[in-house]
Formats: sequence, C-alpha cells, structure tokens
Amino acid sequence: LRTKVRPLVLDLPTTTPVDEVVERLRVLHATYRDEYAAYYQRHATPDSPAMRGADPAIVLIPGVGMFSYGRDKQTARVAGEFYLNAINVMRGAEAVSTYTPIPESEKFRIEYWALEEAKLARMPAPKPLATRVAFVTGAGSGIGKAIAQRLAAAGACVIVADLNGDTAAEVAAGIGGSDVAVPVTVDVTSEEQITAAFQDAVLAFGGVDLVVNNAGLSISKPLLDTTAADWDLQHDVMARGSFLVSREAARIMTTQGMGGDIVYIASKNGVYAGPNNIAYGATKADQAHQVRLLAAELGEHGIRVNGINPDGVVHGSGIFATGWGAQRAAVYGVPEDQLGAFYAQRTLLKREVLPEHVANAVHALTAGDLSHTTGLHIPVDAGVAAAFLR
Repeated sequence: LRTKVRPLVLDLPTTTPVDEVVERLRVLHATYRDEYAAYYQRHATPDSPAMRGADPAIVLIPGVGMFSYGRDKQTARVAGEFYLNAINVMRGAEAVSTYTPIPESEKFRIEYWALEEAKLARMPAPKPLATRVAFVTGAGSGIGKAIAQRLAAAGACVIVADLNGDTAAEVAAGIGGSDVAVPVTVDVTSEEQITAAFQDAVLAFGGVDLVVNNAGLSISKPLLDTTAADWDLQHDVMARGSFLVSREAARIMTTQGMGGDIVYIASKNGVYAGPNNIAYGATKADQAHQVRLLAAELGEHGIRVNGINPDGVVHGSGIFATGWGAQRAAVYGVPEDQLGAFYAQRTLLKREVLPEHVANAVHALTAGDLSHTTGLHIPVDAGVAAAFLR
C-alpha cells in the first residue's frame, strides 16, 4: 500500500457508545497525522518536496464498514477502489505463500519519485471551495439557482433544496449529477423537513460546511390591506425559516468542529423603507438582525455568519415571476416589463441587478479571501443611497 492509503482503523468493540467512538476517532486521527509526519522526516532528503496533507483516505470501522475520503465523490471512490484492489493483492499473495510489503524507504521513493512530482506540479490548483458542502435553500430557481451553480463551479458539492422537488432535481442535474449536486424537497417552515434535508446532505456528502438562507416570497400591500395571513406567511418562510435552517446548520457545524459559513440573502428592504411593503420589509429586517446575533454567538466555533442585501432582482427571479413584479410595478406606476429598468435608473450605477450578481457576492464571502469577516452585510444593489448601511 502507498502510505497515503494506509487505513485508519477504529480499535474499539462494536458495542462502544457513539460519543466514545467519536472521541477515539479524533485521537486516532491526530496520531495518524503525527506518524505520517515522522515517516516523512525519516525518509526525506534535501530534494524532497514539501510534505502534503496527511489525513487518512480510508477509515475502517469494524462492524460498520469502510469509509473513503477525497476532495469530491470521484476521488473518494478511487481511494476506496485502490484500497480494495490492494486487499485483493494481499489475499492473492496469502493464497500462494505470504504477503510481504516493500520497505518504507522504497514506499517513499515510489510516492515521491520525480516524475510524479512533475505531474502534480502541472495539475491545476484546487478550486477555492473544493471539499466543501453547500446547502442552498430556494435553489430551484432565481437567485438560489444562480448561487448553487456558482458554488458548484468553485468546487463545492451542493444540496439543492427547494419546496418544488421537480425544479430542485432539474437544477441539480444541470449542475452535474449526484457526484456534485443532490436535490432535496423541503418546506423551510417545517422543523421535521429541515432536519430530514440536512440528514440527506450528510449522507450524500459527509457533512455540511456552507449554508445559504435564500428561500423566500413576497407580497406587496399597503398596511391596511395586509392581512395577518400575509404577515404570518412571509415571516414563517423567511424569518422563522432562516432561524430553523441556521439552527440545524449550527448543530451540524459545531459537531464537526471545522467551522463553517452561514449566509443570509436578506434585502435592501431590510434597511430601506419602501412603500406598501410592511410585511416583506419587516421580515427582511428580522433576517438582517439574525445575521448579527448569530455572528456574535457562533464565532467561538469558527462559524462565520454574513448577509447580502440585493435590490429587486427582476429578471430570472422566481419571486418576481409569481406576482411580486406586477405588484411592485403598480406601486411605482410603471409597466411590469419596464420594472427592471426602473430599478436600475434609481441606482447610482444605473445597472440592473441579476441573480448571478448575488451569487458572486456569496462566492466572495465564502471562497477564502474574506476569511476574517463575520457579521457583515454586503449591498448588491448597484448603489441605492437610501439603503446605505450606517
């Protein structure tokens, strides 16, 4: 076996409680890394390359099975196949005589031979979100779809979560299939469905590192026409839904102990007091303050919480396509097909905001360059002076 596929084997009986198993795996992992570093130091020469990562690719848990790991499903699968093939070689050798591994020094020479290092040097740099698992709500259309596509293009595995299972499946298939994207049907007002959706994410990709609260809807009415049902629906989906999704995400991320990102797609309406918009504006303000509260609470766990405040995203938006566009156009006295241009003209840059612009902001927050930023709201509104943060 090449040293990097030497398995980590859990040395506890199958009846051991889960908490003890988890703690023992943590200890074994630390020992594995130390042993690999010592192995490297024993055989390295002045010309040896810098030591690469030493995490195990194979973990064996008696009574459960084999777990293989990699930067994505494909490389994890290859590691598992390599290990199984090695076992078959050993089994074949033992059937004839005995199996004797090659010396450590020879293993090192094979693993770090010059041609392999030259090959690795020509490989493209890893994508910034490689190995990360993103969970995006409302990802079946509009802004959420653009975010899921952008994160996948940056190397993330993506859970495409949406109330409409058919559109979620369509988006996931377009991203690339089950190796990189898995659809889940979830109503974010349901605690049970949220828990089940996150369990699906963990089973599909091994965990969750990045969550985007994007699911939403809009109803534009003046105060006296806004019903309690209008108010409750918008607050249930966006304020309550974001809280429930973030709570479940935090449970998983704190257990993993690897930090993470939670991003809220809020709105400039959480700051700007637009006309005939009491329920939507109030729930977006609620989301905006959740960002601050959770950033303060979860920072000790390495979990960063940030928000994005878009202006009205007309083209490509699921919300605007279901009546919100007609309602807002009536409020401003412009034809519905001119609403995007109207929004653009009231901005400082005179540019319309599209779903991909919001997706770019999510990428900027999570891909590494802003690693020390939490509690921030980024405006993606082409410059709406009335919505400046202060």
